Amino acid sequence: MNARISRGLVAAVGALAVAGAALVAAPAALANGTLSITPASGSGETAMAVTTTGGCASATATHYVITLSGGALTETINLGGLQPLSAIPATGTQTTPMTIAVPYTFDMAQEAYGSVIPTGVYDVNVVCRAGTVFQSITVFAGKVTIRQVAGGILFEDGAKSTTVTNSTKPKVTGKARVGATLRVNTGAWSPTPDATTVTWRVGTKTVGTGVTYKVKVSDKGKTLIAVVKATKAGYLDGTASASIKIASK
Repeated sequence: MNARISRGLVAAVGALAVAGAALVAAPAALANGTLSITPASGSGETAMAVTTTGGCASATATHYVITLSGGALTETINLGGLQPLSAIPATGTQTTPMTIAVPYTFDMAQEAYGSVIPTGVYDVNVVCRAGTVFQSITVFAGKVTIRQVAGGILFEDGAKSTTVTNSTKPKVTGKARVGATLRVNTGAWSPTPDATTVTWRVGTKTVGTGVTYKVKVSDKGKTLIAVVKATKAGYLDGTASASIKIASK
C-alpha cells in the first residue's frame, strides 16, 4: 500500500521519557501474531496505523508500546511512548484485532540521523504490557518500508525493494584506442530511475564524466571503467559498471 504523506515526519531528537525508555528494549523473539500497516492519507496527526491480528488476550494487560527498529537505525525508536489500552477505540475483550494510530511526532531513542529516518525496511512491534512492567505479555510483529521523498515520507506495508536495481548491465562501445570516442549505454534499471550519471575511471581515479569519453594518450594500455549511478526519489542509489581495455599501441 502506498500513500504520499503531505508533510514530513518530524522526529524529536533526544532521550526517551523515563517511562517509555524502560519499555523500549527488544521484545520477545517469538511474536504472538502479525500486524498490517496502513499509510495515512496525510491528514491529521497520524503517520500510519497498525492493525494487529488479535488483541492482548490477557486480563493483566493494561498498556502497550509500539517500536520501530532495524533498517539503518542504530537504536530502537519508541513510536509514541507507553500508552494505556483505553487509548485504543473498542478494545473490547482484548481478543479482537486492534487498530492503533501512530502519531507524526516520534520520540527518537538515538541521534545518529537527527530528524530523518533513513529509507529502508524496518521492524514494527506492538507489545502489550502490564502497566510499566518490562515483561512482554503479547507481541505483534510486522515490517514497514519507509521512503524519504521531497516534502514527506512514503510508507508501504511489508518489506519492499529500497534500492534502484540494475537489470541489464551497462555496455561501453567504440574503438579502444587513443583519440577514439567511447560511449556507454547506461543499461536497464528497476524501478525506472529519475536520472542516471556516468563517471569514467582508471582504477580509483576519475578521468571524465558523461555518457561519452574521448580516450587520452595517458589511457594507453589501461582499463577504463564507466560507473553508472541511478537515482530515484524514495530509493537508495543503484550502481553498475562496464569496462574496456585501451590498446597499448
